[in-house]
Amino acid sequence: MTRRGLTIAVLACVAALATPALAARPLPPSMTSYLLGPKLIQAELFVQAKGVQHDYFLDRGRLQRRYTNGQLTIVKQSGPITVKVAPNARVLLNGKPSSLRALRARMQIAVLHDKELSAQQVWASSKSAPTLPAAVTTLLLGNQMVRAEIGVASADPSAPHDFLLDHGRIKQVGVSTLTLGERDGTVVTINVSPTAHVKLNGKNATFVQLRKGMMVTTIHDGDKAADQVFATSGK
Repeated sequence: MTRRGLTIAVLACVAALATPALAARPLPPSMTSYLLGPKLIQAELFVQAKGVQHDYFLDRGRLQRRYTNGQLTIVKQSGPITVKVAPNARVLLNGKPSSLRALRARMQIAVLHDKELSAQQVWASSKSAPTLPAAVTTLLLGNQMVRAEIGVASADPSAPHDFLLDHGRIKQVGVSTLTLGERDGTVVTINVSPTAHVKLNGKNATFVQLRKGMMVTTIHDGDKAADQVFATSGK
């Protein structure tokens, strides 16, 4: 999965930002669950909250070995990777508070960290893939998101999805494009498929109903035109 070069300032805790994020849900829960759920390979999510920019990385996979030398080794489709994890990281195992020492090989885990910083959040399950708390998914894919790149497993293991998400206010509506102003000041033009699935305020809509000033999240797979558009008319 390719990555966008996101130059940012760092730090603040997910827990401190999660509460205000709960009010913002630009994506339906089913889409959030798909993007950040069990099929997730890796996500890079650029979030701007309270004037602070964060470049979050979220990894899912199966634990290869126990916590060693400040790291967890996660096995993915493409092979194992190591993630630095703080010794005082918050760990939830099977939905309950736990510790890094309780994690065992072959458990399914999800790890969240901000750029090069050691991970402060670990979710693990001894059976099925762990579910991320709603506060976390809403922070990552809520109205504080600027853009994201999310790798999701497909039916073909050699060709995973590379979903690119952009979130911003519509500055211009073209014949088949949307020009968005994103939270960090970036202006981006998104090509939209003529068969795109469009939702406006949670209801099915069409591209021609989109207007300047609306908030929009677009999703496209790799170099393809966006085939998912979620818009809200409110401020």
